[in-house]
Amino acid sequence: MKRLYFVVEGFTEREFVNKTLLPYFVSKGIYDVRAVEITTSKGHKGGFANFQHLKNDINNFLKSEKDIIVTTFIDFFRIPSSVPNYDQLGSIRLIDDKLKLLESGMYDSINDNRFLPYIQKHEFEALLFSDKKGFQLMYDDEHIVNQLCTIVNEFGNPENINTRPEFAPSKRLINILKNRGEKYDKVAEGNLIAEEIGIQLIMDKCPRFKNWLMELENLVKGN
Repeated sequence: MKRLYFVVEGFTEREFVNKTLLPYFVSKGIYDVRAVEITTSKGHKGGFANFQHLKNDINNFLKSEKDIIVTTFIDFFRIPSSVPNYDQLGSIRLIDDKLKLLESGMYDSINDNRFLPYIQKHEFEALLFSDKKGFQLMYDDEHIVNQLCTIVNEFGNPENINTRPEFAPSKRLINILKNRGEKYDKVAEGNLIAEEIGIQLIMDKCPRFKNWLMELENLVKGN
């Protein structure tokens, strides 16, 4: 069976893979799953400022061994303009079509059927709005919990939370906490909230995310 590598944007995404996605894939009989942050310079990892950094990592993994599937876990929110096909986004209205265009450009740039590009719509924090119980566990302030739960109720599909850049999932979370004198700790809080929700609820509410995981499973198993 092939090894599965996630090239991720930062430490939060790496922890999400290790704590939430790894157990899911193990339950499917896929045991060799690894997450690696983008190499930005010699000795430094994390952050997505240039597509070439991402491409270098992907190519290095694909060259290192034959039995491997490589995917990405990066946010559409503030994605760098160096990503292939970025200059064509202005002519496209729907976000899903924009994501398909960018992922297609990334795939063509790598040109290897062992690579499955994935861009999170709109960002990692969208997944945290899949259910109320993550927020209910994390925050004691009822005003914070009520406002966050209102957003959960508003969006049947949390992947659609982002009517304008200032209303991106992370921005909503940050602003709600800020108004109550608190700060959002993405690394610690984000993954604890996700763990409390659980992968099955996230998949049930986020169809694009679910399709990605199912496609990865098929690729690793050679289906």
